[in-house]
Amino acid sequence: MSPSRSIPSLIAMLLFCYSLYGKEVEWEDVLRITDNIMCTCSCPPTQVSACSCGRAAEMNEEVQGMLEKGKSDDRIYDFYVKKFGLRVLAAPRAEGFNLLGWVFPFVALALGSGAVVVVSRRLMVDKKYLSGQFSRVDERKICDPSMEERIKRELADLD
Repeated sequence: MSPSRSIPSLIAMLLFCYSLYGKEVEWEDVLRITDNIMCTCSCPPTQVSACSCGRAAEMNEEVQGMLEKGKSDDRIYDFYVKKFGLRVLAAPRAEGFNLLGWVFPFVALALGSGAVVVVSRRLMVDKKYLSGQFSRVDERKICDPSMEERIKRELADLD
């Protein structure tokens, strides 16, 4: 075999071996996935990307290995869900009953805001009504004239 034919063959073989090995994975890709996975160590609940225990380092290596093999994000999440259950996910998936966990806070916020607006408008209307009513009251007509005479006599008797 001549050297001119062996060089392209060697390059083709190297490319083939590189494709079998997998692609190079950026650390940001590993962090993006491990931000959504909870560490399974005995530490307080922490995301794998933020935990400093040995188990988190193992999980980071596992994720990196899976990414190098070409697995998708969803397949990696499914792997951990099968292994540890749904508690391993940092946030619930937006599907099925878990969709309620994503939608309910916004619905509750909207309903609460609406209730605050309705109650404050009613209080404003009542305040305007009451302030207008009391501003027109004539102080001289607060009580009956006969009662007013009786009060004056009793006050004079006290002196």
